[in-house]
Amino acid sequence: MGTLSRSGKYCPIYKAWNKTKFDIPEAGEKWILQSFRRKVKNWRARVKEHYHDPSLSVKQQISSRPKQVQKKQWKKLVKYWNKENTKSLSEKNKANRAKKKMIQRTGKKSYARKREELKISLGHDPSRLDLFSACFSKDGNTKNDDTANAIDEMKRLSDNLPEGSIDKPGPDDIFSTVMGKDRNGDAGMYGLGVRASDVWGVIPSRSACHRENNELKSRCGELTSENEQLRVELSEMKGSTDSSIVPPLTSQHSPVVTNEPPRLRGDKEGTMV
Repeated sequence: MGTLSRSGKYCPIYKAWNKTKFDIPEAGEKWILQSFRRKVKNWRARVKEHYHDPSLSVKQQISSRPKQVQKKQWKKLVKYWNKENTKSLSEKNKANRAKKKMIQRTGKKSYARKREELKISLGHDPSRLDLFSACFSKDGNTKNDDTANAIDEMKRLSDNLPEGSIDKPGPDDIFSTVMGKDRNGDAGMYGLGVRASDVWGVIPSRSACHRENNELKSRCGELTSENEQLRVELSEMKGSTDSSIVPPLTSQHSPVVTNEPPRLRGDKEGTMV
């Protein structure tokens, strides 16, 4: 894939690949496009570093074209690199890279491969603390104090977990506590194309929870109103049914109910006891 990304015939070095259509299965399309974008970007950076000298004239810059890059594409690149806004953006990116202090120590090995290796050696899925420690240190050594301090702080928090607790990957795990929240919806330490929702599911935002709560309150009010209307209709139906019922006539065989007290056994009619 890296060789293909450096081919001007198949992958023009000046194009924005996120605007190009591909006939690729949906499951792999996102990762492939992101991987190509990164490789083309890295290749373009290497070409600029080794073959582009801004101190030369434009004509001289064009004549220093590397063999792997086509003439037409190289001219467009030189023209792009000499724009003032491009130069300003380049300086800004250099300053940001200079601030980066934590350096990965796995070489070309991806996070996905390292995670699978840890899964075998540990006997269970590694936490993001396990991944960070394995990817940013080698034989217990780190490139700088910032990385060492981050690993030490993560291990301290891990040692203080309640007995039986597991540091599962998530927005509030130990890695996030020390390194900060994941950005742009990505899952840190999971590599290219892996979203946080792919690892620990969708975590609703505060605004989403507030909106859902308001919707539930509104629906509850509607149901209360409907329930009251049904109660009124049921009451009216019951009253209408009661008024339409005619009491049955008393037949000659029906007992006559009087208010006289019952007679005692053995008493004669009209005799007072």
